[in-house]
Amino acid sequence: MEFSAFKIRLHKKIGTHRYNHEAQQLMAPFKLGNRTELLEMNNNPRLGGVLILVFNKGGKAYLSLIRRPEYDGVHSGQIAFPGGQKDDSDSNIQETALRETFEEVGVLLKPENILGKISQVYIPPSKFLVTPFVAVLDENPVFNKDDFEVAEVLEVPLSLLFDDSIIKSGTVDIGSKGMKMTVPYFDVFGHKVWGATAIMLSEFKAILQ
Repeated sequence: MEFSAFKIRLHKKIGTHRYNHEAQQLMAPFKLGNRTELLEMNNNPRLGGVLILVFNKGGKAYLSLIRRPEYDGVHSGQIAFPGGQKDDSDSNIQETALRETFEEVGVLLKPENILGKISQVYIPPSKFLVTPFVAVLDENPVFNKDDFEVAEVLEVPLSLLFDDSIIKSGTVDIGSKGMKMTVPYFDVFGHKVWGATAIMLSEFKAILQ
């Protein structure tokens, strides 16, 4: 399928998408109901927006992920989508996702690049309620990462998501205190994509199917 036709179909699918609990639970470290209960206990979650950026690379659809630098925090070294916390200057959470994407990987997108959004995900360790937006570019963007925010940009072919051999289970480090946890994850070029990012990616994969 040509990229232009793929973009049209994706736009329609995002527009009619509804919350997919089964797809999210497939890659969740623990029962999603626990996240819901914890969110209900938090009257003032931190709001964040991330961008699932799909782009045309040689006629094929790719998406971008980033690897966070190592630091003393709960998301140290993790694989994520570009994005971050809503600022007071952001008019809405979509603007947050666009701004953070530009700041982190140097890709300037416009609201018209946004096809829509998928289900929010609550992240208990950092108390973030994250909204993932799906954006499309007709060309391969030139990534210019912020070295403070991003250690590496990963360009991932969407076709890789449909290789069942990349779905695995194993231990990951939690924070900086040596704690470990057994979780499901996507093995992307040797990187463990788990937690909220894997949940979002699993739901996005279900939309593509």
